[in-house]
Parts: sequence; structure tokens; C-alpha cells
Amino acid sequence: MDERASQKVYRDVLANKFATAVETVAVLSICDDNWDTVIDATESCMKVGRAKAEAWLNEFMRRASRRNSSIYVNVRISMLVLRVKPHLHQAWTDLIISTYFSALGLDPKTLDEQTAKLLESSAYYMSLRGRSDILDALAALYMAVGASNRITEPKTPTDGRVIRATLGHCALVSTKVRNVLELDTGQRTSSCTEAIGDGHIPMWVAEVRRMDASFPTTGDVDNGLQLIDAASLERNLLQY
Repeated sequence: MDERASQKVYRDVLANKFATAVETVAVLSICDDNWDTVIDATESCMKVGRAKAEAWLNEFMRRASRRNSSIYVNVRISMLVLRVKPHLHQAWTDLIISTYFSALGLDPKTLDEQTAKLLESSAYYMSLRGRSDILDALAALYMAVGASNRITEPKTPTDGRVIRATLGHCALVSTKVRNVLELDTGQRTSSCTEAIGDGHIPMWVAEVRRMDASFPTTGDVDNGLQLIDAASLERNLLQY
């Protein structure tokens, strides 16, 4: 079987999990926790049972090296499927960064003195402007993953847009923004410290905990945001 079929199903599952998450812990997961999802995605394509699907994922395939196309290497099929996650997250990151900084009228490649201002007191998400731009980026991401039902557009000129999200959704967007700001100031040298596709997990957990103290604890709309898990005692990811 061509691994691309499994990749597509796995990509769709990851996007759907993000789009439908109603608690922070469900927004992101480490790759080890996705193994069963990968097997299920593969089995749905092969129709041969989970055991044979897992065995196929553990086989090797001859592929041209990504660094030198004239050299062929043996690659475990599961690695080809698991690469979907970092590629998907990179696409999300590009969309988030483009939307957020465009809303501010800034170029993320030439921030200079603006960086310190945005990092000071976490203004990139704590200020009214920062919160609004975070929500703009989240709205763009929602549209990309098919979660437009979580956005309520204003019906009259006096209404405001409302976005329904968990704390984890908001933190994912602000994590991508913070990463750019910290890389620009030299506070961070790399964002990739974990397993394939898990580079931002520790950063996301830290961001969730930073935001937990200042984000709403009721389901009321607050500056265009309605937190789905506002009252949840587990939204600060104590299990990590």
C-alpha cells in the first residue's frame, strides 16, 4: 500500500481532534500517544486488521534521501506517516505567525525593538490588542481545520465576533508567537527539543500555565473569547 493514504487519514484525524477539542489536554498530544491513532488510520485504509496494519508500519521502505536524492536509504514506514504531524504543525505555525504579525502591521523577520515591548508583561496576549490579534490568528486556524462553527461573526455593527475555544487552543497560538519573540531576542536558540512533532509540547504546557491565572474562569464572553473549559480545574495540565 502507498503510505500517502495513511498520511492523509492521519492528518485529517489530527486536524479534527484539534478542531473538536473541548478540554485543553485534548488540543495537543505527544507522538507516543498518537501511535494507536496511526495504526487505526492505516487499518482504515488497508482493511486487514490492526495487527497487520501495525506490522506494515514497522516495515522498511527504500526511499531517496531527503538530503541527497541520488542516495537511497531504508526508512521505517511509520516514520513517513508520523512526519505528517510536524509538517501539519509547521503549516499551522506559518498561518498563525503570518496572521498575528500582519494584524500588528509587523514583519516577524524584522521586529527589532518591538520584540521587547511584546514580551514585556506578556503583552503579546495580555494587552487588549495582543488578545485581539491572538484571536484573529486562532480564527484563521479554525477556518483552516474546518472549525468555522466555533466562530460567531457579528450580526450587527455593534456586535463583536465571538470565538469559542479551550485555554489550550489559545495557548497553542500564543506559544507560536512567543517562540518567534524569544528566538528574536536570543532567549531561545531552538524550538525543537523533543521527539518528532513534539518540539513545542513543553513550551505549550508552560504557556497554558502562564495563561491559566489571567484567563476567564467562567463561560461568559470576555473580549471576544468564550472559554469552553473556563471552569475546569484540569485546564492547567497538571498531568504533564
